[in-house]
Amino acid sequence: MKEARLDGVAKFIRGVTFKGTDVQRATDSNIDCMRTKNVQTHLDTTDVWSIDKSHVKKDDQFLRRGDVLISSANSWNLVGKCCWVPELERATTFGGFVTVLRPNVEIMDASYLYRWFSSRQVQSVVRSFANQTTNISNLDLNRTAGLQVPVPELKEQRRIAAILDKADDLRAKRRQAIAHLDALAQSMFHSTSRDETWPLITLRDASLRFVGGRNLVGSGADIHPVNKVLKVSAVSSGEFDPEHTKPLPATYAPPSEHAVRTGDLVVTRASGTKDLIGVATLIKKVSDHTYLPDKLWRADIGDNSLLLPIYFRFLTKSPGYREYVINASSGAAGVSNISQAKLLSFEFRRPPIELQQTFANRIAAVERLKETHRKHLAELDALFASLQSRAFKGEL
Repeated sequence: MKEARLDGVAKFIRGVTFKGTDVQRATDSNIDCMRTKNVQTHLDTTDVWSIDKSHVKKDDQFLRRGDVLISSANSWNLVGKCCWVPELERATTFGGFVTVLRPNVEIMDASYLYRWFSSRQVQSVVRSFANQTTNISNLDLNRTAGLQVPVPELKEQRRIAAILDKADDLRAKRRQAIAHLDALAQSMFHSTSRDETWPLITLRDASLRFVGGRNLVGSGADIHPVNKVLKVSAVSSGEFDPEHTKPLPATYAPPSEHAVRTGDLVVTRASGTKDLIGVATLIKKVSDHTYLPDKLWRADIGDNSLLLPIYFRFLTKSPGYREYVINASSGAAGVSNISQAKLLSFEFRRPPIELQQTFANRIAAVERLKETHRKHLAELDALFASLQSRAFKGEL
């Protein structure tokens, strides 16, 4: 199959620069700005910043449908991660830690390019090019631009892209089923929590206690070979992502109380957005030698507490709790946080423990269904990776 250098069929476009104090609420007069956090399996638009249009110096720094948005400055295991940019409702640019790969559509189909760049093989190579500086790895655009891209005729590119798109749709349906089960679980919580006759208590009354860690990060030669600390992004979505960690210094011996263990409930104390503060996430499986930073707490709920852990987890997603946390959080643009004293003062109607247990049993059933979908999704992921590999070897 004919090949060409990547920079012969597409171009890289660097993002705009701005300060944390430049972030604004979305209005008719400003524009949206995507950043590393928005680069997920799909473009994540649940937490988008807005900035003044004056930060955009070139027209090509506005996102277009079909762009490949790449995380170009991130931890090593995430640098190069990319997503497809769909049609966007608002004028949108992208920040300095992300980069756009835009095809020359006369010779390169946008979907084909995205499928090629997002393939495991290319992602692995791109990551191997990354330059490590302190705690951040940077995408080496010069070396990446020299990668060889298989370039069949446009008609063939579109055929390959269509096959991969269809296979990806199957994965999307599994993810959608998991999302529906999440919505069902939250609906079950609302049904359990709305009785106004139940006693009004605080989280402190429920014997909840929070334990935080330290936010030390190793650099240079002072990096511990196995000890690592969680990033806030590991839990802020409500689902645990064990890939979001940073190395601890080799010279630091973390206390055992700071260790993160399977089954822990970890709560965000600080975040760049108040919407993500106070979120409780269940740690389903975590490797040894993983520790808490100062921006995350472990929720310790005693055996004799008036609150079951699973009930507290869903409580942190409820509208009343979310409104309380946003109002009780403080901090300027950049990072907001909440104190333990304020969070423990949150009042809620406490259902009888027997009712909480019934709720926990129902949630366990939902989780079993979700696990089935996750296994099928993993199988589809493997099949998709195989198709992707064959596609760019001319075997599809």
